[in-house]
Amino acid sequence: MLNQISTRVTFLLLCLAGAGQGREQGPPRPDLGVSRAADGGSAEVEITGTLKTPMRVQKLIAFVGTGPCDPKKGSRDALRSVAIDQNVSPNFFLEIFVPQGSRGHVCGAGYDKEGKMVLFGAYAGNPLTFRGTGEVTFSQVTIVLEPLSKQPRAGKNEAD
Repeated sequence: MLNQISTRVTFLLLCLAGAGQGREQGPPRPDLGVSRAADGGSAEVEITGTLKTPMRVQKLIAFVGTGPCDPKKGSRDALRSVAIDQNVSPNFFLEIFVPQGSRGHVCGAGYDKEGKMVLFGAYAGNPLTFRGTGEVTFSQVTIVLEPLSKQPRAGKNEAD
């Protein structure tokens, strides 16, 4: 009986080992820009930083986009965004694949319980230029969020 089980196990292992051989391969799948980064066409960009907030809010996000930070748009046109749990840490990590030499802006926002944006800020070093080989990294990106009520409004004169 032991010999019969051993033969079945051996047969099963041989079947499994040969299951992938002789099978036709499908077309290559897109790699989300990884190979383009190697040929100089795009840059793999990693951004790490911290959001500084003057008060607790329901939700914090950090995001990167191609245009300047604008509280009216928020993260709507972001290339990538990440939610941040204030109870854990105000730190964030963003990773994007973009054309070499392109520029981007790193921004942050805070939202109240109703989902209304109440805090907003931009990295003082904006715009960033995304160029390099391998992983292009930007670290210690600090974004100071301020209440929207304290930020200057477009079209308003400071003397008003």
